[in-house]
Amino acid sequence: MKSLIVRAFGVVACILLQTVTAHAQGLGVRGGANVNPDQMYVGASYQLEPLMQDLWLEPNGDAGFGNGAKLLSANLDLMHRLWQPARSPWRLDVGGGPAVNYYRFPTYSDTQAGVNVVAVLGHSSGWGTEFRVGFLDSPEFRVGVAYRLGQRAGSPHRR
Repeated sequence: MKSLIVRAFGVVACILLQTVTAHAQGLGVRGGANVNPDQMYVGASYQLEPLMQDLWLEPNGDAGFGNGAKLLSANLDLMHRLWQPARSPWRLDVGGGPAVNYYRFPTYSDTQAGVNVVAVLGHSSGWGTEFRVGFLDSPEFRVGVAYRLGQRAGSPHRR
């Protein structure tokens, strides 16, 4: 299990450290609530250059607090632009991927692997709402608000 976790962190580190052109990148911040564990969370994401039209990697991390526990999550989401009507500022992105979750309780700590499925209803202003469902040892459900820094209507991820 430890070997899997070390490899997952290695893959995330390689992706975050790769050199890509700046026009297709985007840092985002977010926060919201987890269900099981019941917590509030804050985090950040980094939208990488598209792999192909409407498909990109978006590594992200979160820190959850509350319910007698702390949770640090690292996620590697493969995202797809599912829907964006012509001349509309709204879009729907869906995706998911593996996660590494570090749980810290008062008497012990544990690191577990997980998988997430995510949907983001976003606006060209940079604001969006994220819905995330977790499997294995990820939080069961998350809902949050996100903001993509430097987002503009003509961003490279727009159709």
